[in-house]
Amino acid sequence: MRAGAVIFGTIVSVILLLVAGVFYSLSGNRGSDEYLRSIDLIRQIQLVSSDWSAEITRVRANPFADFDTLAAFIPQMARLKQDLTDSAQRIPALPDRLSSDVQAYLSAIEAKEERIERFKTGDAVVRNSARYLPLAATNVLQQAQEANEPALREGVSGLTRDINLYLAAPTPAAEARLAAEIERLREDSVAYAPAIANTLANLLAHADVLVSRQGPTEELFQLATSNEIADLTDELARGLEFERSRTELTATRYRQGVLAVFGILVVFWILLALQQRSRGSGRAAAKAAATVSRPAPPVAASQARAEPGPVPSGATEDEPRSALPAALPAAGRSVEGWSTSARNREAALLRGFVVKCLADSMAAYAGDVADRMDFLRRTQRKIHEALETGNAGAMLTDGADLGEEIESIAAIAVSVHQEMNVIANLARRLEAVPVTPPDDVDRSMTDVNACVDDVIKASGAEDRATVVQNLGNIPEILASKTELRLMLAEVIENSLLAVQGLEERRGIVKVDTVQKDTEILITVIDNGTGIAPEMRLHIFKPFYTSREDAIGVGLTLAAHLVKKYDGVIKINSLPGQGTVARITLPAGVAGA
Repeated sequence: MRAGAVIFGTIVSVILLLVAGVFYSLSGNRGSDEYLRSIDLIRQIQLVSSDWSAEITRVRANPFADFDTLAAFIPQMARLKQDLTDSAQRIPALPDRLSSDVQAYLSAIEAKEERIERFKTGDAVVRNSARYLPLAATNVLQQAQEANEPALREGVSGLTRDINLYLAAPTPAAEARLAAEIERLREDSVAYAPAIANTLANLLAHADVLVSRQGPTEELFQLATSNEIADLTDELARGLEFERSRTELTATRYRQGVLAVFGILVVFWILLALQQRSRGSGRAAAKAAATVSRPAPPVAASQARAEPGPVPSGATEDEPRSALPAALPAAGRSVEGWSTSARNREAALLRGFVVKCLADSMAAYAGDVADRMDFLRRTQRKIHEALETGNAGAMLTDGADLGEEIESIAAIAVSVHQEMNVIANLARRLEAVPVTPPDDVDRSMTDVNACVDDVIKASGAEDRATVVQNLGNIPEILASKTELRLMLAEVIENSLLAVQGLEERRGIVKVDTVQKDTEILITVIDNGTGIAPEMRLHIFKPFYTSREDAIGVGLTLAAHLVKKYDGVIKINSLPGQGTVARITLPAGVAGA
């Protein structure tokens, strides 16, 4: 190779390597790992918050429980908050909006901690007064009996009775009535002997605490165990994931730029070497040498394939020979208690949902490969244009063969793009499979409690575990009975599987339904093995399962159906202790 060509090639190489270096530096650390770590941390915070709420509920239900277990959550939450703060600060160029969202999230956690501390203080005072109120009342009644004060005995007995009723069902009216009784007894106490007056004052002090602190303590409990942290976690995780995807896409484009530059550099040196060889030995010798030494274009086999035309409705040679099974089991669940038509509708709905999940995955894969092939074709055009606008007369002496080499790149991209079109077309046809049978599209007023009862009977739950049903008075909703039963069946079946094989205790599955304002709340609780924290982050993803005999779409399908009816499903779990699944549906609102 001549010295001039080497110098020219070196200059071009340096320029291209500088461009590649710029692209590489721009594709460096853009905070993707820290985004993922931040998302993982807020998910961990949500799990700790849920466990904290569950522990508060347990402590509140047991008047003799202490608050030591609640204090154990404080250092764990403090460490997670500090880790989240550090991780967010390490993200380069974190948008101000997300930075504000992270601070708001941390403030919400601190607010929950403050409410828990206030609840602990208030509940301790209320517990103390509730424990000593009967003893104080007994002392007053005994002294009133000895002093022959029937009016005092009647007033104390009525006060004690009204306080017990108020604690069972606190209302503003009952609170006002109790406050009046306490004030009346306090005014009358000046007429009694000092011993009776002192005992009565002790009783009234405890009554005052119960009346004045019961309501605020209950309100603090509701705030401390609300779903605020879970909702904020979902919102913040979506924001971080979107920004991570955006930065990762930008980094990917820069990395593709680096590969494109190196590809151009390789092609440039090949062309330069061929041009120098053609000058040294002549056109004919260069063509012969190129024919012998250069392998045939790898696209020859692809070019021999005919471009696929429109795919008819029947089978085509582009389609894979294997097909989906004609029927899929309903997540391993026994449905012998249902009618044949109900089983058929459920199986058809499940098959349709699995097909759609497969279609989405295939379409996403085909789209990704097609985008890469488009990038390859654009790169080929840029190389071709660069050669045409550059020193084309000197570099393309052997123009015919070099053109074939360049065209082979485009041919490869076209052939692969055609294959991806076949996959995408198959995905579209899979997606066209109906989710439900044509005769099951109509909805009617459906009794949710009846659907719960049907699912319990059809699953054989009572033979597999102790089943407790607490079905409240809830309204019927406009819904598909098949969809509603399948939604409940997937959740209840998960609980039944979780309690199977328990050695130290009998498996218990409890199903509650209740109406709260304009919503229906369905709760399924089990005392099974629970779900590990690392698995709870993926339980709603399609085809994710820990059982070899399962499809992995049970909870995915349940979440899909809940969302279809504008509802919300949340699952909290303590490994080794059990799982709580809550489904909230609008009362009287049908799915779109």
